[in-house]
Amino acid sequence: MLETIKADVIKIYRHRVDRLNHVFGVRDMALKLGKIYGEDLEKIRIVALLHDYTKYESRAYHEALIRQHYHERIIQEYSKPLYHGFSAAVIAKEQYGITDQDMLRAIESHTVGRPNMSRLEKIIFISDYIELNRMYPSCVKAREIAFNNIDLAIYEAINDSINLYERNGGFIPKIAYDARDYYKHKGELNE
Repeated sequence: MLETIKADVIKIYRHRVDRLNHVFGVRDMALKLGKIYGEDLEKIRIVALLHDYTKYESRAYHEALIRQHYHERIIQEYSKPLYHGFSAAVIAKEQYGITDQDMLRAIESHTVGRPNMSRLEKIIFISDYIELNRMYPSCVKAREIAFNNIDLAIYEAINDSINLYERNGGFIPKIAYDARDYYKHKGELNE
């Protein structure tokens, strides 16, 4: 299955080299963190390859899958740039037969996180933020932290993202604030 997913991702992003590099960057970073934090590397490979699978689909595409497989509140609580976590999880399940709930949640929550994420969710979430193709200062700071305190790195990533969206007038789902509070406390406990 892994080789099929990889070939499909390459095909989807053959004209979007930056996105393909990002997907492979997330995979590579997640594998490094997976070795440190003791996570199943096969699951990491699959989830990392699938996390942005539907990123460039239309709003109508995302909304149709979300309405069919989730609840209308997802559309109300999240902005369109965040829908792809949910639609990609649907594709993972329907097209590739993935039924492991931890893997599906890791795809769903990779955009804004959530409180009390599993180890796999945390690894995918932070890898999406800190993969080596991303070089902005807050990313570099979180990357330095992630290898020693993944919870604190997650807090830094969520806090920076919220601050950026607030400055730019963007919509932020409540779950992002809840996750920030949760990981601030958890990260401080692990220092």
